[in-house]
Amino acid sequence: MPYLKIQTNLPIGKKSQQTILRNASTLVALELEKAEELVMVALQDDTTMLFAGSDDPVAFLELKSVGLPGRKTKQLSRSLCRLIEEHLGISKERVYVKFIDVNRGMWGWKGDTL
Repeated sequence: MPYLKIQTNLPIGKKSQQTILRNASTLVALELEKAEELVMVALQDDTTMLFAGSDDPVAFLELKSVGLPGRKTKQLSRSLCRLIEEHLGISKERVYVKFIDVNRGMWGWKGDTL
């Protein structure tokens, strides 16, 4: 049920996209101690974005999950920023990460809710 969306203003080739998606999926599963079969990751590249008045490389990440523990957000932020820096070369100073803890009844799957 964890869902990570990565947006960046950088264009990313198909091969690199798949590598980032796979690594992000594994990271989220490990950090949240969830089965990777439940993790969904999306990557939106080449998005028109501006941060601090500049269109230098930037990324915005949004991680949603049922029961997302607030005590884990600091480590998640650190790990996700490291992932973005390693794969895209974007400094952590140019990355925002938004965490959303979703109520079970507000998350649908298999035609039902969790």
